[in-house]
Amino acid sequence: MENLNIENEKLKAELKIFKIKALKEKIVLFGVSLLILAELVFLITLFSKSFSITKKIHKPYVAVININKTITIDYINKLINKMDALLKDKNCKEFLLIFNTPGGSPSASEEFNAYLKYISKKKRVNVYVESMAASGGYYIISAIKPIVANKNAVVGSIGVILPHFVIKKLADKIGIEEDSLAIGKYKEPISWFRKLSNKDKEYLKKHLLLPTYKNFLETVAKDRNISIDKLKKYADGKIYLASIAKGILVDKISTLIDFKHEIKQRLGKIEFVNIKLENKKMPFFNIKISSDIGEVLKNAIEKIGNK
Repeated sequence: MENLNIENEKLKAELKIFKIKALKEKIVLFGVSLLILAELVFLITLFSKSFSITKKIHKPYVAVININKTITIDYINKLINKMDALLKDKNCKEFLLIFNTPGGSPSASEEFNAYLKYISKKKRVNVYVESMAASGGYYIISAIKPIVANKNAVVGSIGVILPHFVIKKLADKIGIEEDSLAIGKYKEPISWFRKLSNKDKEYLKKHLLLPTYKNFLETVAKDRNISIDKLKKYADGKIYLASIAKGILVDKISTLIDFKHEIKQRLGKIEFVNIKLENKKMPFFNIKISSDIGEVLKNAIEKIGNK
């Protein structure tokens, strides 16, 4: 009889342990389920925000594009692709390009300058210099009239530069040598391991810098309808506040809010929609994050159960 009572007690103890374990597992499962649900809600919210810009706009609007990066071929191609797509949207009535760029590639600037002339024949393009349209940025913006700018915005910097760094002393210290092989007298006019010789400088000026500068001058002079001689007074690489260059490099001084109001008066009931070149990439959570949180939760419950 005594043995039977002992066995019953053991069974009751084992059953109690089994129930506790089952309860722990349910709590852990419930906790992990809540974490997964929270992550899903967060992902869905983020997803809807990230892709809201791609939703078709059913009201008349002005597409606002902030040109705020260094001008490169890749950047310009993204701008052109986006504007091409907006060109097909009947609700997109005009473009408003806001310039905040220090310039960049002459080739990319020429391409976008030509593109703006082309697209402005199909849909009006408004330009506003918020903080800067210098060098290649000004090369681009000269394609459109009128150029409207903040009075403290920087314009100009009409010139050409070829940066060159010499790292020979540093290379010598870390044991790096140059060992190039070239055929052609002028194949390698620039090297990071030596200063430019007078002959190299003359060659680069004659065959690269001066022709590029000439192209820059001719494009801006034609776009702005002024003589090259008149433009040259503002084309020695200097930057100018828009308020100083008004009448030559800039047509009108305003503020963005006033310029938008002016556009609204012309178009009537209209919205301004900020256009992004790329949608935000969707961040996917590593499953290990949930597993780690679940493990922490499980350990905490086990500690409570052992007390």
